[in-house]
Amino acid sequence: MYWPCMVPQIYANRGFNADFNETAVDHNGIESSKETPGTSGNLDSKSNAIIDIQAAKNDHIFATITSSRLDIWSMRPVVLLASLSRSLKSLETYGANLALALKPDASTIVIRTGESYLITYAVESDQSARVLQQQYGYSQAKRQNVMRNFGVDETAGVSEVLLRFRRAFKIDAGINAVIAQDSELVVATKKPAAVQCIRWEPQKDGSHAVTQLITKMDWFGQKTGISIMVHDRAMSLSVWISQCGHAYAVQRIKPQVSRAASSDDSIHMAKSAPTSSPKLFDGYCFHKAESGEAKLASINARFSLVAIATMGGDIICYSAKDYVGNIPLSHHFKQSTSPASRGVIVCLMWSPDGYCLFAGYERGWTTWSVFGKEGATSFHGNLSHAQSNNENWLLSPHRATWISGGAEILITSEDDERIWKVEMSRSASMACFSCANLVRALLQTPSELTVYRGHELPDLTSISNEASLWHHAQYPAVYLHNQWPIKTCVVSQDGRYIAIAGRRGLAHYSLQSGRWKTFSDITVESSFAVRGGMCWFNHILAVATENAAGYDLRLYSRELDLNRHTLHMEAFSMPIVFVGPSGEDSLLVYTYENILYHYILNITPRGAQLVQVGQIAFHGIVRAPSRVRSVSWVVPDVQLRNGDPSRDVEFASVLFLVDDKLVLLQSSRNEKDELKYDMRVIAQHVEYYILMRDQIYFNFTGPEESAPPTPSPGTSFTMRSQHQYSLRDSLWIFSGDDLRLWPDVRDLFQHAADGNLNSTPVLCMPVDFYPLSILLTKGIVLGIESELVQRRDVNYAQFRSGIRTQLFLPYVLRHQLCEADDTAAAFGLANQYNHLSYFPHALEILLHHVLDDEVDRLRDLKKKQKDKTKAEGGLGGAGATEEQNPTLLSSIELTLNLGPLPAVLSFLQLVLPPATYLSTIVQCIRKTELSSWRTLFAHLPPALTLFEEALALEDLKTASGYLIVLQGLEEEEDEAAEEGAPANKEDLSDSAGAESAPHRYDARKFEGYVIRLMKLARRKNDMEALSELARFLMGIDPRGEALRRVVVGVGFRDGDENKPKYLDPERRVSGTLGGAGAGAGGGGVATTLTIPPVRTRPMRGGSAVSSRSPSASASEGRLSPASASMDYFSASPGGY
Repeated sequence: MYWPCMVPQIYANRGFNADFNETAVDHNGIESSKETPGTSGNLDSKSNAIIDIQAAKNDHIFATITSSRLDIWSMRPVVLLASLSRSLKSLETYGANLALALKPDASTIVIRTGESYLITYAVESDQSARVLQQQYGYSQAKRQNVMRNFGVDETAGVSEVLLRFRRAFKIDAGINAVIAQDSELVVATKKPAAVQCIRWEPQKDGSHAVTQLITKMDWFGQKTGISIMVHDRAMSLSVWISQCGHAYAVQRIKPQVSRAASSDDSIHMAKSAPTSSPKLFDGYCFHKAESGEAKLASINARFSLVAIATMGGDIICYSAKDYVGNIPLSHHFKQSTSPASRGVIVCLMWSPDGYCLFAGYERGWTTWSVFGKEGATSFHGNLSHAQSNNENWLLSPHRATWISGGAEILITSEDDERIWKVEMSRSASMACFSCANLVRALLQTPSELTVYRGHELPDLTSISNEASLWHHAQYPAVYLHNQWPIKTCVVSQDGRYIAIAGRRGLAHYSLQSGRWKTFSDITVESSFAVRGGMCWFNHILAVATENAAGYDLRLYSRELDLNRHTLHMEAFSMPIVFVGPSGEDSLLVYTYENILYHYILNITPRGAQLVQVGQIAFHGIVRAPSRVRSVSWVVPDVQLRNGDPSRDVEFASVLFLVDDKLVLLQSSRNEKDELKYDMRVIAQHVEYYILMRDQIYFNFTGPEESAPPTPSPGTSFTMRSQHQYSLRDSLWIFSGDDLRLWPDVRDLFQHAADGNLNSTPVLCMPVDFYPLSILLTKGIVLGIESELVQRRDVNYAQFRSGIRTQLFLPYVLRHQLCEADDTAAAFGLANQYNHLSYFPHALEILLHHVLDDEVDRLRDLKKKQKDKTKAEGGLGGAGATEEQNPTLLSSIELTLNLGPLPAVLSFLQLVLPPATYLSTIVQCIRKTELSSWRTLFAHLPPALTLFEEALALEDLKTASGYLIVLQGLEEEEDEAAEEGAPANKEDLSDSAGAESAPHRYDARKFEGYVIRLMKLARRKNDMEALSELARFLMGIDPRGEALRRVVVGVGFRDGDENKPKYLDPERRVSGTLGGAGAGAGGGGVATTLTIPPVRTRPMRGGSAVSSRSPSASASEGRLSPASASMDYFSASPGGY
């Protein structure tokens, strides 16, 4: 996934100036010697506004056009290389510029004009001339040092680019769309609706173009014109959008020749129509207007996807499985904004690697991951702030193009001459798929890399949003200058070393020392390029390279300098597709030969050596080796411990990530005792996967001694008796919508071998952010979320990334308890995570989820029962009771129709200490709706019993929480009585010693509980708890009678008949507190109790009392369990 970062940089060409050689031409071969309106510099902002922008595929230049000017820019640095302004005569003859197209090799530029002309220019580079020259304004020693480090390229500057007019094509039929391909221009015309193919160079027989009418295309259903055409060179596929909103996947059949008139200056194509109508294209309609009229299209060659944007702003993605019309619907990109707020869609662009989709709308833009997880967006910003600062890149994007291999994106706005360059931060696993990159959360930007360092920190610190959790390392300046852009990054499993690779060579970095190591000889550095990935084995770096001699696998040591000598070099006859570690000493190498090689890394005091111990050929199984993104395998533990490594290939189960499909290959023997592999697709729409078995957790270092004690990951996962129930063999998959987990990949393999792959228990975990890493030892999913920062003290906005976390432990435990019915695994997993400080909170979330499901289940059961009774024509009307209709389930019978809730409550009681269990229950109750309390308390003791248990443990905070629960029960009963509903409870007013009045609580019911809590708080010298209890009493008795009696009952002061009967809510009461807080002399603690004003009737959930409570002797007026009916609390909604 991609996240914008830093402050965008702005570039603009504001027209002619004396320091720049800008030429006006009239396209008749004569340069204009006088100043024209196109070059005067007095044009308004609209005449200078950028209409279109296109970047070259080689990341060397990009081009922009205005209505009268063509500009050529360098990508690094972003500078204007050439500018050509058209003369007034040219504008009158050919029309203003409308659109721009680049030939794939960027050697030719085509401009479409308003008068249906195609003007072509040749782009040439003059190495003898320079646009920019490096100037040294410092000492001679510094100049020599810079020249020595940066070489001659920097001192020579940037080469000049020349624009030469070639010719202009007149399309008499009008132009709807143009695409530039390697050998020809493809033009969609208006009247007649046709497609013309114009070759760059005439063929031997003199023919220059060929045309086919839309009416002659049998596969083109609607005989209307073509409005949009896009082409992808890698897939050799085009997408055409018709004017009626249909989308077609099109391929060029075979170039056919046809004669057409031509001249030096212009070619009038329509006047020389071809004598025949050869079949030029073949296509299939994969999107119809009924699903939304198509407006824009973009092709993703990496994942074989086609994104279609509709007139309504929706984006639909299709999967191009083959070239014979099998293009089914893949997924939709969900929008978080309304169509009215975002406006019409204006641009749609996949990133070069296919992992990110950029969509620009009339009023903002949004990015998505490849399978639909929304990323950054400009719609959540402050609109007025952006308008005041004239930040049109946030308000109204018009065109966008990716550059630097996807590391940056250029955005232009309508009626604006500026270009905004936005840098992107992306996961390093996209360019170099490695589980270590995912687990360690390695990010790369155009100028630096960032790695998450929270694995070794204490629990709560590792999930904070502190900047110190990220380690930033700037790329070495010399290497970045020589080999820009940085394409590949990989981190070691222990998080100590990082390697990077640009266009050529490599460099590596130590997080402990903060030092880079690069090649001292730039010739050696430029002699090879990294192709196929890299991986670390401790301090040994394995690199798949391509050089002049062929392809090889090299080993480098972090402890040695980088030079032409390597630790080991293994030659290959074909390019390497993937290289990755497996276990502690195994290396997997997959090549274009469709062969998987297995090597053992042998490290000796003299160096390191790779020893091949096996290989597997997948001919006929994997059809396209270049589509493989990652390879992993799982070898049985018995074979790993006692078997011969050369036989690992016989027992291994191989996982291939091919495009978006995770494929399992399992070995078996046929009747002739020959090894064969059965292929099964485990999952689709896979953005990435993590096989935890490949991660060596015992390499993770523990926290510092000064930090709170947190068991090291090695201790947590390798030295426990419940090792078989850990997640060390889990398989994690992110599919765009949710995170999927198989707790034990061996169970998955067993179900696959038995042919029951669909019955494999899989856990789906929803996430509202993009999950970047799995912190297995902490039970956390780590993610990144972009935030648009707009401040009033600066006139610009910027994006920054913030940490998002989510506990996965509640989902796993719920899966094991409720779905897989594996109680032993749940207990084993809980035992491994019970040391975490937030473990009780995870179980509270578990209880919340199960309770919500139980409430929904009972509601659906009641509804079905009522519908069934009505359908039978019985007495089960809305007012029917159980006596009138025995078939109608009672509330007790519905409650006893047990779900997973009782098992979860029992599980919590067994894995948590008594005090923590009571606290978890009351926290869940108080965060749950009142309507759900009845369901929960049907499986719990009465609330009064839980209150007494908390008091017995002297847990003031928990007991105070249950006091609020008792208040909620009373409020629910009073509301039911006021509405005339049967309470089904005994009247407890007699035991409280007073009559209950409507709209007002009888505070005497709670005085005994509060007195006992206050005595405990007084003994613990907890003044905050005392004040909260006082506020609680004032909430249920605003007149202050209850508080006055409780103050006397606790012993703060004796009763005085002469004092006022009621307390003023605004009155301050001063006194001296004795007890635990008193000094040796018997003195007390002076305090002032302020009675705040409260509502006449307390709000539900208001004045929460947060303290822990113990047991004490029952005071007068205490409500004992024996005095109240047990049905009152067991059938009550429970908690607050």
